[in-house]
Amino acid sequence: MLERETPDVILLDIVMPGMGGFEVCRHINKERDDLSVIPILFITSRTDEASIIRAFDIGGSAYVTKLFRSKELLARVRIQVEYRRAMQQLRTMAVTDSLTGLANRRAFFTGGLRQLNEARARALPLAAMMLDIDHFKHVNDQYGHARGDEVLRRVADTLRDETDRHDLCARVGGEEFALLVALPDDTQTAARAERLRRHLALSFTVSIGVSALTADCHSLEALLTQADDRLYAAKRGGRNRVCVRA
Repeated sequence: MLERETPDVILLDIVMPGMGGFEVCRHINKERDDLSVIPILFITSRTDEASIIRAFDIGGSAYVTKLFRSKELLARVRIQVEYRRAMQQLRTMAVTDSLTGLANRRAFFTGGLRQLNEARARALPLAAMMLDIDHFKHVNDQYGHARGDEVLRRVADTLRDETDRHDLCARVGGEEFALLVALPDDTQTAARAERLRRHLALSFTVSIGVSALTADCHSLEALLTQADDRLYAAKRGGRNRVCVRA
């Protein structure tokens, strides 16, 4: 059932035929990280201290003894559901840029290392883009921060529209964005970046530096540093352009 759907809470008896509740709970918490966050509420006739302690030790969230009142059970379920949703919201806030809804800097580097390791292990292509909004301070100074926020959200919306679900997009600085994409070389990455630049140029301009994972540029730090160097080369070259050479 858990392979097909993710419940808000699991109600689990301890004494069951075949596999007991403690063993089921242990399997759930070991199978996948996303399953381990589901609250498990034990319902049992056992009232001994050892059983209660064990229930919490193996990952149970609450313990209800039979015979229980239905309202009491519903109240405990509601508490667990509300707690889980609050924790999900906190986890989302910890890895999300609140203004744009993209991944934040922390999430980008965590996810970036994961993508890099997968690319190495499976010999997959990986490329980076660093994108910066041109003259962004001028936008804030002349039109106000509300307009600046609108520009940042517009960039984020464009990145979401122009990339696929396997790409990693993030706002990593004030007006700076970073992307990791599954493209094999600078040429194809530059073509994707040029499409982004042209799309955004209808309203404002951006500069983009690109780099690809190679034998000489094989770490996440090196990949992003190279893309960043090329971004600043684009700035020096007059802005509103994509740069593949520093």
